[in-house]
Amino acid sequence: MSSEQEHIKRRLDEELSSLSFSGQERVLQQTHPNAPLARLRALWNKELEIPLKPLGALSALLIAGALILCYPQSGAPEHEARTLPAQGQRELIEAGGNTYWKDIYEQAVRRHEN
Repeated sequence: MSSEQEHIKRRLDEELSSLSFSGQERVLQQTHPNAPLARLRALWNKELEIPLKPLGALSALLIAGALILCYPQSGAPEHEARTLPAQGQRELIEAGGNTYWKDIYEQAVRRHEN
């Protein structure tokens, strides 16, 4: 070090000599916890940086996959036509003061009985 840097360092040391850091033990407990509960608390309070581009791409892939799996292109209209009667053939019934489609009511009753 040059003499000018040494002079600045000595002067800084003199000015800061009256200051002392008294929270060293508390800081060490927070950064390096010993107890399991303190470790869990430190993990809970940890700051995370999540990049948005990969997160957005992953979300888009998951949504696209879910849409493809939930709404298949082939076979869906045929399946609905086989399981539900045509709108003109459906019958309304009254049960417990409420009005229901007969086929839906019977399915619910069957599910409830099993």
